[in-house]
Amino acid sequence: MEVACGIMYDNMGNILMGLRHERGPNPNYWEFPGGQLEDDETLEECLKREWMEELHLHIHIEYKLCSTNINNIICHFYVGKILDIENLQINVHQYIGFYPKTHIYSLRLFEGDKDIVDKL
Repeated sequence: MEVACGIMYDNMGNILMGLRHERGPNPNYWEFPGGQLEDDETLEECLKREWMEELHLHIHIEYKLCSTNINNIICHFYVGKILDIENLQINVHQYIGFYPKTHIYSLRLFEGDKDIVDKL
């Protein structure tokens, strides 16, 4: 399975993080929002689609940071900017927060995500 994840900054330089819902898979973990690649779409298209579905936000992707492979899930991490923060809607997460990079280390993250923060 391939997944595209977005490390997206607001105008203040904080990163948007989503808290996975307590009633879904992997509850109460913080994540860089994104989702599973569908047939006939690029990773960038996937990420933009997922951010619109989950957060009702348009994003600008600046560059691909890295890819990881944990438990046969290949995660592609992209860095960019949120274009229309005023349109934010919480559609799938339990909570959304904006955090400086240093604060993200204190959140309950998926295996390997602290390594991603180190690369920023």
